Amino acid sequence: MRIRPWILASTVCVALAASAACLAAETPAAPAAAAIAKPPAGPSLEDIMKDPNRKVGFIRKTYTLADGTQRIYQVWVPLDYTPARKWPVILFLHGAGERGTDGEKVLVQGLPKEIKKRGGAFEFIVVIPQCAGAGERAKEPAPAKAGQADRATSAPATPAPATPAPATPAPAEAPKPRRGGWVDADEEVAMGALRATLKEYACDQDRVYLTGLSLGGFGSFSFAAKFPKMWAAVVPICGGGQPDNAAAMSRLPFWVWHGADDKAVPPDMSRKMVEALKAAGAKEVKYTEVPGVGHNSWDNAYASDELWTWLLAHRLPAGAR
Repeated sequence: MRIRPWILASTVCVALAASAACLAAETPAAPAAAAIAKPPAGPSLEDIMKDPNRKVGFIRKTYTLADGTQRIYQVWVPLDYTPARKWPVILFLHGAGERGTDGEKVLVQGLPKEIKKRGGAFEFIVVIPQCAGAGERAKEPAPAKAGQADRATSAPATPAPATPAPATPAPAEAPKPRRGGWVDADEEVAMGALRATLKEYACDQDRVYLTGLSLGGFGSFSFAAKFPKMWAAVVPICGGGQPDNAAAMSRLPFWVWHGADDKAVPPDMSRKMVEALKAAGAKEVKYTEVPGVGHNSWDNAYASDELWTWLLAHRLPAGAR
C-alpha cells in the first residue's frame, strides 16, 4: 500500500505534538515563591516612604516597657497588604552596629536593606526591634579603699602611707553576663513588638519565623531555645550560641549561615551549634558556609530566593503552640 507523503507528514506532526503535550504534562511547573513577587503597580517604595500617613512600607511603632520606658521599633508591611489574607511574619534581630534607640539605624543593614533592594517586593510582615544595649560586659565601680582616690582622679586624695601593708590578692572574678545582646529589656522589646504585630495585622501565626545577624545571630539561637513554640523555622547568620541549649530547640528547622572568612565571629561558632543540634536529634539543620566571604554573610543569605521559598515551606506543626 502506498502512503501519500502529505498523510505521512500529518501523522508525524500529530505524533510529535502528542509527545510534546505528554512531556509538558509530566514536567511540573516551578512553584511560585510568594515572598519574591514583583512590586505591585503604583508608587515606588521611595515615594511611599515620603508619605507620613502611609499604611504600608516601613512603619514606626512604639512599645512601652514594664517600667514605662518607650522604645521605637519598625514593622515592614507589604505594599499590597490586605487583611483579607493571612501573612507570614518574620522577627528580625539586627547586629551590633545598629544598636541605639533612634529607631532608624535598624533599616540600614540586613533584611531591611534587602527589602529596599527588591523595591519592596517582599511578601512577609517583618518586625524590626532595636537593641539598646551597649555591648560591653556589665561593670560595677570598685569601692575606693582607704587612702586611695577614685580611679577617675588624677592625684591621690591623701598621701599614701610610707610602708603600706602587702595587699592580699583578690580572687579572680567570674565573667559577668553580657548586657549588650538581645537580653533583659531588649528581649522584652523584641518579643513585645512581635506580639503586638501579631494582634494588629492579619498574621498567619503558624508561619512566624526568626532570623538575625551577628549579635542578632546569637539572639536567634537564644530566642529559639527560650521560646521554641513560637517559631516555624529559624535562620541565624554569623552568630553562635550555647550548645547545651540545643535540646530545647531541636524540634525547630534551622538554616544556619556563616562566611568562611569571618574574622569577627569565627565560623566554628556556627559549626558547633549545627553539630549540637544534630546531636540533640534535630530533624532539619541546613548549614551554608559562604566561601570567600567575611562577616557580612547576611548579604548572601537575604539575597537568596531559595531561603525565602524554604521558609514558606515550613509551618508550625499542629498543636505546637
